[in-house]
Amino acid sequence: MKNEITTEVSKSDLQKIAIVGTHVHKWQGREEEDILKVFHKQGIVQLDPLNPAGRNHDIFFAARIHNYKINAFQRLAYPQKQVFESYFPNLMAISDKYFPIFLPQMKKEFLHKYYQSRIEKMEESLSSFLEEAIAFLDANGPSIAADMKEMAKIKPDLSFWKTSNLAGMTLELLWLLGKAVIHNRDEHWRKSYGLVEGYFDASYLQESTLTMEEIGYQKFLLQQKSYPLIELGKVTNSKEKGLVFGKKKRLSPKWFEKTGDPNKPEIVKIEDESICYGVPSNWKELLQEELDGEMRAIAPLDPLIWNRNLTQRIFDFEYVWEVYKIPKDRKWGYYVYPLLYKGKFIGRLEANFDKKKKILHLFNLQLEENQSLSNRSEKAFQRLSERWSYMLDASKVTTDKSISFL
Repeated sequence: MKNEITTEVSKSDLQKIAIVGTHVHKWQGREEEDILKVFHKQGIVQLDPLNPAGRNHDIFFAARIHNYKINAFQRLAYPQKQVFESYFPNLMAISDKYFPIFLPQMKKEFLHKYYQSRIEKMEESLSSFLEEAIAFLDANGPSIAADMKEMAKIKPDLSFWKTSNLAGMTLELLWLLGKAVIHNRDEHWRKSYGLVEGYFDASYLQESTLTMEEIGYQKFLLQQKSYPLIELGKVTNSKEKGLVFGKKKRLSPKWFEKTGDPNKPEIVKIEDESICYGVPSNWKELLQEELDGEMRAIAPLDPLIWNRNLTQRIFDFEYVWEVYKIPKDRKWGYYVYPLLYKGKFIGRLEANFDKKKKILHLFNLQLEENQSLSNRSEKAFQRLSERWSYMLDASKVTTDKSISFL
């Protein structure tokens, strides 16, 4: 018996919803102003410091903006104050308009116990350390830890993520507590901090009237804006319990029952399968979009492939990011990019950029079983290499024997 609360779709429908919903089905623009348009449509982009041939966010935008140049996103978004950073669940660049739904939970009681314990230990020896840092930023404007010379000399007797001096610890805590923002990122990915009052409009800092339930719903919509497929597990519906999701996540069935809400997500499933997915209200419109003939390298932390199990189930494509594995345990390579072509993941590729010699090296092309490159797909790969070279301002592109056709 068909479940009346779900709509049956095909696996290819889910693939298209994922691809179109993450804006990699065609170019979203060619100009610098299009970068921020894509960012706000996407809502969130994961950040990561590793930079073999462009950082994760650079590859993300290069797959969506035709003429993207490395570092363009942070060069535009931070000075224009259209972005803030937060863990959601990992480090994300988030569209500025969502700051009001994150601010209410930027308090000590919502922090991870690791950070709570650090605050308490630091207050034991210097009770006013947060207030002193706020006063410094107020007097001096956006700053890095080294600017706070006196606090930078102090080395508290405790471990702290990526820093050992009091200034670095304090700025990080002010950011987590919503008192400061990461004001800028330079081309080397170094960050400066500034007070929220100097970055956001006062309307963003007003006391929120949203309940925790409403904040959860708004964050869910943001998550689905980033990636349209949300696993729900097996979904049942009864008079006694209403909707029940088999997937144990912080999801409220009430979000799928909101009457009169144009953003209310819907539930779909593949015929003869039990797993259900939450999809955005416009999912049928996504299915009407056409896919172009370009090949795109997908960043390892791109939302399209962020959920590895879901990627394998929907696309029949296995992907593991192996940068933290020792070489002998790697199956595919150190920093491998999936290749998306005409709605399918056709293989994997590695890339490295020699910044001194300005040489982009493409290597270790591994096609999926039963995949081969045609004349058209070889040309699409060549266009990909040209765009990558343009992004990095490379003087030369080299390849290994796995890419003999270039």
